[in-house]
Parts: sequence; C-alpha cells; structure tokens
Amino acid sequence: MSDSHSLAQILIRSVIRAFHTTQEVLAIEALVQHSCLRDDELAYLMKMNTKDLHRLCASLRDARFLTVHTRPEVIEGKTRPVNRTYYYIDYQQTVDAIKWRVYKTDKDMQGIAKPQDESKEYSCPRCKSQWTQLEVLDSVSIEGFLCLRCEAVLERSQEQEQPGHQQLSRMNNQFKFMTDMLQQIDKGLVPECSFDKAIAVARPIVREAMHEVLASVPVEDAGGMGKPSAVKGLANMGPKTMQVTISDGNEEAELIESRKRKERFLRENALPSWITDSSVPGAGCDGCAPGGEL
Repeated sequence: MSDSHSLAQILIRSVIRAFHTTQEVLAIEALVQHSCLRDDELAYLMKMNTKDLHRLCASLRDARFLTVHTRPEVIEGKTRPVNRTYYYIDYQQTVDAIKWRVYKTDKDMQGIAKPQDESKEYSCPRCKSQWTQLEVLDSVSIEGFLCLRCEAVLERSQEQEQPGHQQLSRMNNQFKFMTDMLQQIDKGLVPECSFDKAIAVARPIVREAMHEVLASVPVEDAGGMGKPSAVKGLANMGPKTMQVTISDGNEEAELIESRKRKERFLRENALPSWITDSSVPGAGCDGCAPGGEL
C-alpha cells in the first residue's frame, strides 16, 4: 500500500468522523477494513436491514464517499440470476470530493468576510463618536482630524476584526488537518480503484452458523447456469404427450372392431323404455299417431 493511499484512508476516516453520523462512520470503517462488501454483508456487520442500509448508503454515495456496483449472480440451487449490490470506496473520487468541499466552503466564507460598508476608522476620546475618513476629510487641523460634534482631536481606532473574518479564521483552523493532508496527498499519486480491484482484495465476512447464506457466483463464472430460463407463461403451450399407433395393414378387421365398439357404446347408453314409449296406445314418443295425425 502506497503512502498516498494510506493518507487517503486517514483523510476519509477523519472527515467522516468530523462531519457525519455514527452509522455513516461505521459504514465507511467497514469498507476501509474489508475493501468491498455486498449489501447483505454490510447490513450483517451493522445489524441493520437492507432497506435502511440502502437509504444510508445512498446519502454516502451522493457525498462521493462510496461507490455502488451491481452485477448479476446465480445463487446456489437456483437457475435464474439475481442482481446483487456491492459497495466500495473509490479513493480518487472521494479525495477530489473533499477538495471541492473545502474549496467551496472557503469561497463561501470569504464572501461572508467581505465588509458590507466602510468601517469607522476614527473615534473621539471626548464624546465617543466614531467617524469614517471620508466624513472627517474636510475637518482637519494641525494636530489631526477634528470631531464634527465636539471638535476634539480624533484618535485612530485600533483595527478590529470583522465577524466574517473571525468565522474565516475559525474555519481555517478547523480545516487545517484536511488541508495539510491534501497537500501531502498531492505530492504522490492515489492509485486507481475499480470494482474488480476492490473485490479481488476483499476480506471475507465470517458469519455465525445461524446467519449463514447460500453462496452465489457471478453470471460469467456460472457457465450454463446463468442462461435465462423459458419465459413464464410459454412453457405449457405445446402438447405434453404423444401417442403413436402402429398398424399391421389389416384395415378391414379394424373397421369391424370399431363398428362393434360403437354398437356396444350405443346399447350401454340407450334410453329406458319408459322414456322412449308413450303411455298413449299407438302413439310414439313425440305424441304423434302412427299415421302421422295428431
């Protein structure tokens, strides 16, 4: 590990401790120690559910303290891949973000430190009034400027620091640890950090037996397991079974057998006589006489 990389880690830890919440500090500390963590692994270390963790890491991502990477993986025992979220720190991006925040805060404080009006440089020892140099420019004597109210010789006021300058000085004192480390980091080169490099040197999480999860592998390393399965709803479109009949060429015997089966089916399903025969003598089931008259 290079000196610039070590200084970048110290800088990020110091800044996160100075300006962020305890949970955000713990998340960054875990990423510094483990290099790269999956969302469920980071949630296990912080004793949080993944929904709250995603909300916490979203604010850190917006502040450029961490980077989010998503890749499809196949869980052991399943065939369909799922997207897994990983977190790691891109030290170059985070150091640049800290530089920008220090610069922006310094410019904002310099704007506050600018005087809104001209300060009163002269005061009267007799009546305690204060005057600007422009106001007493035409009231002058051999001894010096005279008070416009009591004509006493004015004394030059001691230069007082404006409130804006006090805030700027306080800010410079508080930010000194950051500016000093940024200058040391700029003397070297912070190595580039990508997801592949971070996951390659990641320290594994040791879980308790009751919190173990199924292993998962990236889609590109899963071979045929990562291929998508059939679209849901289209799997039952074709025939499920197929029946093959082999004929020996005796079609006449088959026709006779088929005719016998039909006759047997008609006899078994024939209507009883009390339905087919009418109770009126000489009439059919349709109520007509044998001659066809009503």
